[in-house]
Amino acid sequence: MTSAIIITLCLLLLLAYVFDLTAAKTKIPSVILLLLLGWAMRQLSEWLQISLPDFNPILPILGTVGLILIVLEGSLELELNRSKVGLIRKSLLGATVPLLVLALVLALAFRYAGHYGFKDSLLNAIPLCVISSAIAIPSVRHLSAYSKEYVIYVGRAGLQFYSAERSD
Repeated sequence: MTSAIIITLCLLLLLAYVFDLTAAKTKIPSVILLLLLGWAMRQLSEWLQISLPDFNPILPILGTVGLILIVLEGSLELELNRSKVGLIRKSLLGATVPLLVLALVLALAFRYAGHYGFKDSLLNAIPLCVISSAIAIPSVRHLSAYSKEYVIYVGRAGLQFYSAERSD
């Protein structure tokens, strides 16, 4: 049983590497392909009636660690100095204003379509509005340095806003 788990993890790691290599050619972020792979593996295990352990307790931890690693990897290429203050302000506005506007619009749609309270509607709308750093940061490899920095700062602002919301 242990060798089967090790072989499966190695195969999944190799597939993730292949997805990372093909992401440049297909223009599909490797995270999307990994999500589809996970969904397909879940469907296949249910169809073949393979019992899997309950991963729900550790999934939030693994997801948070993975997202932090993605953001830190993108941040390694950044240089923080006084000349970047304008870019940081623009990226903060570029992350916050659309997030708030879209969250309010979705919250109002949820409220009137589902007859929920505004607070519950807003709490359900915010995760749909956050720009995922896991998708945005790996997708900027072929952009100019200025555009890459902008997207990384926007991704970091979105991550900080989302983690602040989750801790409340």
